[in-house]
Amino acid sequence: MIRLIFSSAAAAILTIGAVTDVAADTVASDASVYEDVERFEDGDVKTGARLYKRYCRGCHGEDGRGGAHTFMPHIENLTKKGYIEFLPDSYLYLVIAEGGEAVGKNAYMPAWNVKLTDQEIIDIIAHLRAMPTF
Repeated sequence: MIRLIFSSAAAAILTIGAVTDVAADTVASDASVYEDVERFEDGDVKTGARLYKRYCRGCHGEDGRGGAHTFMPHIENLTKKGYIEFLPDSYLYLVIAEGGEAVGKNAYMPAWNVKLTDQEIIDIIAHLRAMPTF
């Protein structure tokens, strides 16, 4: 079961934050630097887009950039160039499934594992990966 595997890996995944120090213009010019970052292969982008629209768009915005400032605390940009490319899919899975608190982020991000199946979470991740970065 995916939840058990990723939940037990939470401590190791917390170190991902260190990756964000890489300059965005370096990342954008050389996509090969994140070729080895773990990606799931069985997500459905179209289904993920539908699920994102229903469950995620209200806080993260249509394009994943957040920043509407109508929600407190303010939501960060999910499509930030030089950041999202370095996050392994297992990290994104953990945040979505277990909530922000599971990875040391804001507890306002709910745990969706009570509402979404493993496959639905993977589909949302596929949609996030298909979104343009800014």
